[in-house]
Amino acid sequence: MSVIKEVEGRKILDSRGKETVEVRIKTDDGLVAIDSVPSGTSTGGHEDILVEPGLACKNINEIIAPQIIGQDVLLQNVIDQKMLEIDGTPNKARLGANATLGVSLATARAGALSAKMPLFWYLNRLFRKVSGVEIEPALPIPIMVMICGGKHGGPPRVDEGKHVEAGNNLCIQEFSVIGDLQTGKNIWHEIEKILKQRKIKYNLGLEGAFSAQLQYDEDALEIIDTAIKNLGLMLNQNIRLGLDIAGNNCQMTNENVINLWRNYNIYSLEDPFSERDWEKFGQLKIELSQANRDYLIIGDDLFATHKTLLQKGINDLVANGIIIKVNQAGTLSEALEVVSLAKKANYKCVVSHRSGETTDTFIADLAVGVAAEFIKSGAPIPKERLLKYNRLEEIKGEL
Repeated sequence: MSVIKEVEGRKILDSRGKETVEVRIKTDDGLVAIDSVPSGTSTGGHEDILVEPGLACKNINEIIAPQIIGQDVLLQNVIDQKMLEIDGTPNKARLGANATLGVSLATARAGALSAKMPLFWYLNRLFRKVSGVEIEPALPIPIMVMICGGKHGGPPRVDEGKHVEAGNNLCIQEFSVIGDLQTGKNIWHEIEKILKQRKIKYNLGLEGAFSAQLQYDEDALEIIDTAIKNLGLMLNQNIRLGLDIAGNNCQMTNENVINLWRNYNIYSLEDPFSERDWEKFGQLKIELSQANRDYLIIGDDLFATHKTLLQKGINDLVANGIIIKVNQAGTLSEALEVVSLAKKANYKCVVSHRSGETTDTFIADLAVGVAAEFIKSGAPIPKERLLKYNRLEEIKGEL
């Protein structure tokens, strides 16, 4: 048995250069586990509260640590529940979801070390206990963003201290390719060639996708389609297109969404409408169901990785997929409960990163451990994104 001896929260910088939280747990038998907490740029109203990173670290070191030191690291649910009791609010407003999540993830990693198991196998064991289902680990399919707009279009470029127009006029937040990692890399590089050939100015957005000076969402889809064809590829079961419309920020009608889905052979639609527009989600599902073609309507801000919201979605028949972001839930145990509920309702699960990422690869092991169908980790280029995709390749070898 490995017992928690030390818990330390400290501040580090994420991929945007902003402060976030890292947690280090040391056990009495010398095991050390470190995990860090991502944060988003486009956040929904239902997400648990993230407090200022300095306060989160203080809460970890002064409030949480004294309560869990001496606890067996294998008792994940007990430790997570203890933090929920200490916090006492419905949305982690006292301790901060970044404080509770950092401790929760580091506990799981320490548990895997104690059990002498790869992290994905250990997470699979935890998930089996939560779900009551003997599910095997499985590799997810990457959803790789190629072009970005909306809030993910990237920060403004600055030239000699003067503001320079940057980004684009795209409403849709992410234009993605769904397929294997190498295909994603090839398409990314081909898009770069096309942008240069057409003399379209661009920089890279928050997740490594191209924030090109494009006027219309259709322009982005046309460039991706051209890149795919230039490589001699075609859209099929192995290569699909996905959109994160981010409906809280990009207002579209049902007709707009359906036209894009139909005209560009789109497979997945994430948050096509605002988190408040449950009726629109339901109507879209009805209309797409009548088209006799595969589709995926994914709730991100709509569900915010919360059981009560997902159950409402299941009852109201508004989607058939869910984004799983552990920092929306605030603890690993709560996230596993949401995945369990989703799978029982035959919802596809997409384990997702955030725009403010770290080099931590936890979500890759999580996606495999719960047998999620998909994983989102940005473009297949930036180090903090590529590390997660590469971790999947490592796990593939282990499996």
